Formats: sequence, structure tokens, C-alpha cells
Amino acid sequence: MKKQLLTILACTFFAFFSKAEAQTDYKLAFNSADEQRLRYLTTEDDILETKLNGATDYTIEIWIKPTSETFHNSVILKRWNQFALTLYQDDNKRIYFTHYGASSTYVNSVNNAFILNEWNHIVVICNSATNSVKLYANGVDVTLGTQTALTLAASPSGANFYLGTTGSGGGYFTGQMDKVRIKNTAENIASLQDDITDADYVTDANTALLYNFEEGSGIVTKNEADNENGTLQCSNGTCTTQVWWVNDESLSNTIAETIDFKIYPNPVIDDVFTVQTSSDESLLKIEIFDVLSKQINSITYTENTTSASVNIADLQTGVYYVKVHTSKGMGIKSIIIK
Repeated sequence: MKKQLLTILACTFFAFFSKAEAQTDYKLAFNSADEQRLRYLTTEDDILETKLNGATDYTIEIWIKPTSETFHNSVILKRWNQFALTLYQDDNKRIYFTHYGASSTYVNSVNNAFILNEWNHIVVICNSATNSVKLYANGVDVTLGTQTALTLAASPSGANFYLGTTGSGGGYFTGQMDKVRIKNTAENIASLQDDITDADYVTDANTALLYNFEEGSGIVTKNEADNENGTLQCSNGTCTTQVWWVNDESLSNTIAETIDFKIYPNPVIDDVFTVQTSSDESLLKIEIFDVLSKQINSITYTENTTSASVNIADLQTGVYYVKVHTSKGMGIKSIIIK
């Protein structure tokens, strides 16, 4: 059973880090500084009321790239008086799902659930059949403890939909967002991890909201769930002239091309392993992650080298992932420490 679990975690980790998207993929850029005061997006309420109000099963997902080390209580997305998805605890890097019902219920993640300056796939799945709410980051269940299913409010008041803010000031998200999708079904996390390109994000009868952010200009964006526009707004009327769209990188921005390299010995028995790249590419950086995508170590190389030994004497036995950056690109391999 343990071996099967490690295999599943390995697959989800590779699904996140090894897929590349077409280079032209627009995203929304958020900056909490005064010069870029984008705060929220209001959208039509009809389809949200039809699909979400009173839902006993739902899936909320978004791709985010947080770029600030200060994010305590930074709202990623929120439907007022119904639910909110938030980043909090700066040093611990947690995800926080707030469910507004008769009384507010909070679902927390474990520490280091997401990675700064990287694209993270954040998902909430409520499943009435299993009576559970789960938080996922990059395909891995990061829920802290156990949480029973939470039915969404049937008639939330003032239920505008917000991105990057609470809607009433404060709690601003800094970074980029892409591909927001909300459904009134409990989706399978493995299938969601396979969705990364625009072609994967299509609506069906259960889709309440879908923003691919494909326009690339202007202050409106299409909710593809019902083919109508929501209006991007901000806390100051003069900020409607700001440019919020970026298209300088693909969703899986960490790789444009996967490079090959060797790790030996593997399994690692004597606390040291070696990374060997090809003779025509220089080794730039080696990063080590655990199965929850938490970064354990990062080593930068300034000399022109194609080989390096890494000491992992302080790591416990188990499966880890080695992310290698070279002058030609990036690649990832798993290692087993015995």
C-alpha cells in the first residue's frame, strides 16, 4: 500500500512539473502596490445562482503563481458570503478554504502546501458521497486533518465573485492567476491534473464559472460558462487604465524543454548522490522536493560544471524529487533514499 501511495504521489508531481503549454497563454497579473490596484471581478449572478447555490458537491480550481513573500490572508478568489480561497501564514505557506454557512467553517492545509514564484494548481473538492472536503496543491492532498462535506449557501447575500481581494480592501494577492473553473460536481483530482492547456478547459452542464483569461487586453473577460462578460474592477476609479494582462510565459513556466541528466546511485544508500548533465550544458541549480512539493534544499552553481555531488545525510528515508536546471532547460527525476 505504501509503495502504491508513493507511486501515485510521484505521478501527480511529474504531471505538474513536466507539462508545457503553448507559449501564447494570457494571465492576469496582480500587484498590491498603488500603481496597479486591480481588486476584483464582478460577474453575472444568474449562472452562479443556478449552479452553485445550495450545491452539495463542487470543485473549485485555479492556477496561481504567488510572487510576494508577504501574503497573510491574501484572497485568491471569493464568492461573497458563500466561500473563499486564501493564502495565509507567510512563513508556513498554507492554503485556507473558508465556507460561509450558518457559521463560518475553515479548512486548512498542511505547511508548505505551495511554492512561491512557481505555478501551483490549487483545488477544493467537496464530495457528499464520501462526506469530505479536500484541499489539493499540484495534485497532492494537503488537507490538514479531516473535514466533512460543506453545502454551499443557498442564497448568499451580495454574492459578487472576486479575484485577488476580499472586495472590501486588504488581503490583496500579488502574483499571477490563470484558468479559474468552478463546477457543481466533485471532480477527480487525477483528471484535473491532466488539464493544462486551453483546449482542456471546456464547459459542460455542470460548469458554473470558467475564466481562461484569453482576451489579452481590455478590462473585460469572458465567463465561458455562459459566454457573457464579467468586468474587471478595482478599488480606485482611475486604475481602469492599467494593463493587467501578461503573456510572457506558459503555465508550466519552469520548463520550455525538458533536459536529460543522470542521478546515481539511485536508490541512495550512503547519504550522497551525483547529478551528471551532458557535456555541452552547464549545471546551474539543483533543487530537492519532498512528495508534498515542499522544497527541501536548493544549491546554485556558478562555475562551468557538468557534475555535482549532493549530500542528503539530513534527509529521512523515502521518495524525493530532484529538479535540475542547466544552461539548456530543466528536468526532474525521483530518487529513493534508503
